[in-house]
Amino acid sequence: MLVKIGINLISLLDVNEPQEYIKLAVSCDQRWHDDFLIWDPAKFNGTTSITVPADMVWIPDVTVVSTVLDPEYITEKEYQNVIIIFNGDVSLQFAYVLSNRCEMKTDNFPFDSQECVVKLSSWSFTINKMILEHIDGQRPIQNPNTEWDVFPYTNETTDSYYGSEYPFREIFYRIKIKRKSSYYVWVIITPTFIISALSIAGIFAPFSSTGDREEKVSLGLTTLLTLAVILSLVTGEMPRSTKLPLLG
Repeated sequence: MLVKIGINLISLLDVNEPQEYIKLAVSCDQRWHDDFLIWDPAKFNGTTSITVPADMVWIPDVTVVSTVLDPEYITEKEYQNVIIIFNGDVSLQFAYVLSNRCEMKTDNFPFDSQECVVKLSSWSFTINKMILEHIDGQRPIQNPNTEWDVFPYTNETTDSYYGSEYPFREIFYRIKIKRKSSYYVWVIITPTFIISALSIAGIFAPFSSTGDREEKVSLGLTTLLTLAVILSLVTGEMPRSTKLPLLG
């Protein structure tokens, strides 16, 4: 059986860098042919298509393999409908929220780009029983993200063996996102530069007329405390990695 699949990105909801996953709102379109759902329109008042609840017909078990949590369906499964054409063609459209695994490469933070892979595959049927095929016609993302630029995805199809006689057909959707660095430049990098410059200037500041060093000590402690706060903001956004980011 041939099952055609197409996805479109609705919005990028969240990028969880410490736990290395992204949350996406995605619409999915599935199409297949079922010989048991063929009828003659002439025998049914010229009816060429019908809409019925999805749980009344067989649905392909296409699964998002790369998700870290169960998908959150925007429309619950019991309220989803399929459209059936008289020739046996069936289509199902639905939307869900995916929490998808994404390995974060933060070497160039905050000027970094990430590539996240959404992998779809049948959970039960190998390629001799079900073939997955991508549907072209990608639409631009509907709701842009304030922190990340989301680029059109690319897709590829592979066949993988998992201890079975026949391989499983898998579709990979590669989604590239790029961080908008303006926030980090103005809120972290620029203040850090100014504070560091003040700290260095404080070393060469003259003593008071009485020889006291209270001003130097106060300036040094203040800049040290401020840098510690900024550092905590940065580390809270970063995944635990063996590589030091550019901002670090």
